[in-house]
Amino acid sequence: QKQIAEFKEAFQLMDNDKDGVIGKNDLRSTFDALGKLVSDKELDEMLGEASGPLNFTQLLTLFANRMSGGGTDDDDVVINAFKAFDN
Repeated sequence: QKQIAEFKEAFQLMDNDKDGVIGKNDLRSTFDALGKLVSDKELDEMLGEASGPLNFTQLLTLFANRMSGGGTDDDDVVINAFKAFDN
């Protein structure tokens, strides 16, 4: 429960335009805040992993799948972004 609440808070911080969906601009802003430059292609690939718009439920599902499977470098960066926003 606590972890879900933390993800919810981080999601709200990442959702810069407050439309309930994390889009390319939201994701870019998050990486920019962490000082990591990412290309449009990388952002498209990350967003393409979701089976639809990246709302909170989709994000939880995506992270649950990644965390159980080990994750990739980009996933680790996003997880660290959540941790940074949580502080």
